[in-house]
Amino acid sequence: MPRGFTWVELLVTLAILGILTALGAPGLRALLDQRTVATQASALADALRLARAEAVKRHQRVTICNTPAPDALTPACASASTNWSTGWLIFADTNGNKVKDAHETLLHLQQALPPTVGLMLAHSKPAITFGGQGLAVANNASFLVQSLASSTPPSPPSQRCVRLAVSGRVRVLHGVC
Repeated sequence: MPRGFTWVELLVTLAILGILTALGAPGLRALLDQRTVATQASALADALRLARAEAVKRHQRVTICNTPAPDALTPACASASTNWSTGWLIFADTNGNKVKDAHETLLHLQQALPPTVGLMLAHSKPAITFGGQGLAVANNASFLVQSLASSTPPSPPSQRCVRLAVSGRVRVLHGVC
């Protein structure tokens, strides 16, 4: 009595496995896109919460702004870009000018997001500042985080909206802003 599998049984099993993998791969790609977008939206929301908490802790203004070169020796804020995918920095803004000066303390530096994720601010604002009471200084903001992995337009599950209210409350919502 022979033991094991015949070549025919092995080939049929591999064919079935290949078909199941081909059917499941697109769903897995969509799931990975959704998780990546959710992770990056949470990272931005956490950064906004950190900036607010530091402002309250220090009783002074703290600013978060996007930076075009987070790897630079002295990272600086972008002038008025809506693209926050390049990274951001949080600093104690002692003079309130929304620009990271040499004497101001850098609190957090976020590197660029993966190239498969886009992060756009709905309105062109150079920075978001929190006052010593934790309120966003004259700023409401909405950030759209979406997958750039496929050539087709992203579906709502692959998009998140990070909203900041003047009160300082940060929410992450599914779909577009």
